[in-house]
Amino acid sequence: MWLVLSLMFIMPLQAKTPDYIVKKVKNIPVITAGGGYMVKEVIHPKNDNINSGFSLAYIRLPQGKKTEPHILKSSSQAFYILKGKAILHIGKDKIEVSPGTAVYIAPGVVQWTENIGRGDFVFLCVVSPPWRASDEEVLKR
Repeated sequence: MWLVLSLMFIMPLQAKTPDYIVKKVKNIPVITAGGGYMVKEVIHPKNDNINSGFSLAYIRLPQGKKTEPHILKSSSQAFYILKGKAILHIGKDKIEVSPGTAVYIAPGVVQWTENIGRGDFVFLCVVSPPWRASDEEVLKR
């Protein structure tokens, strides 16, 4: 009996991975990333005790703002535009995007965004493997 009780206190407890996660974007804190985006990490393995293989962020760029050129060295990204209008500078190309547009960006590609619409530019961003600050490099113009 003593051995069983001792092992209960000595053995580390392993947290169970949740079967699902439900969050409200309005309750998630904002960080700044991507050279100027206002980011809410909606689903991220480092925050949610999951092994998803991706992260999901809700991203906003205020009216008239531009981000700095930046790259994700080893992660790919998929954007889905929810609100506003912007020009995405991806490599040497300029792509005008608006709600309902989906965009894929490969790892290592220089990118930056300029909000050309009235109001905020808002989109969802899936990053795989999950976004991490050490993978992002902000470049000087």
